Amino acid sequence: MARKRFAIFTLADDFHALVIQKALEDNYDVSCGVVGVDRICGNDALTWSNFNGFGPTFSTADGERIDVRNLDLIWWRRAHVLQNIPDDVTDPASIDVINNDCRFAMLGMLLNDFKGVWISDPQATRHAQNKLVQLRIAERIGFRTPRTLVSQNELAIQEFCSLLDNRVVVKVVRGAKSAPLLTTMIDPSALQEVDSIRLCPTMYQEFIPGTRHVRACCFGTTAYAALLESKDVDWRDNLDIPVSVFELPEPLKARLQAALKALGIKMGIFDLKFDEIGEPVWLEVNPQGQFLFLEGLCGLPLTAAFTEYLYQEAAGAIR
Repeated sequence: MARKRFAIFTLADDFHALVIQKALEDNYDVSCGVVGVDRICGNDALTWSNFNGFGPTFSTADGERIDVRNLDLIWWRRAHVLQNIPDDVTDPASIDVINNDCRFAMLGMLLNDFKGVWISDPQATRHAQNKLVQLRIAERIGFRTPRTLVSQNELAIQEFCSLLDNRVVVKVVRGAKSAPLLTTMIDPSALQEVDSIRLCPTMYQEFIPGTRHVRACCFGTTAYAALLESKDVDWRDNLDIPVSVFELPEPLKARLQAALKALGIKMGIFDLKFDEIGEPVWLEVNPQGQFLFLEGLCGLPLTAAFTEYLYQEAAGAIR
């Protein structure tokens, strides 16, 4: 069998990408390049043409030149990002052009000429990242979901919070990687800050009481989960908490698989929470969420599981 060629499209120096790259190359007959998608600007990274003699190529972080047509698999990990633009480029219009042209040229080249396996398809990934879309799909496949309002209308928000006795959490609809914000309980005094409320739509959700959180990592038909026990609304701010391997019940695993299928993605990192009677409540899914930290916290074999999954996906593809 010919040696497989993989590429990971992500931020430069992405820990997840580097760990998976090493594990693939150490344990499989795979050549894996990491592409710093935020470092296209100022580089000789990309070439594409509809004229013979100029193949669709890009450079990896190690400087290797790769023809897109020779790849068996792309892990589309962190691709919708801004460029690392030189400090002497300060004109806002120029910055917009650089960011847009780098992103669209990269995606256009891959959509045209890459014929291998996507983990996951870029268009499906973008669709699946939308929390409003996720909620509808979760409801359709049988999950309990928190009562939710997305709005920038202060009267609607005030009414919604009043109906729930202000037992409401607030979170961003999409947010920004440059300024990550935690999910928090609503501060009733903030409901009077009309100018702030109207800046953009925000997600307001019914607070689900309980301390048992689940992060489930689904790679194709395999699933691994951890139970995180925390009193915090958002456990990400403090990982000095009990974390243990959690065996997903088969009906719950089936619903997670159904969510992947409905969203059109091949992998997903799900966040659930058990309510006070033990029912799992849907919170959200990240098509490319963080998962390797769970290996360190509770011993889930996620590096081995994910690299095996990638290799089997590529091996099963018809080229």
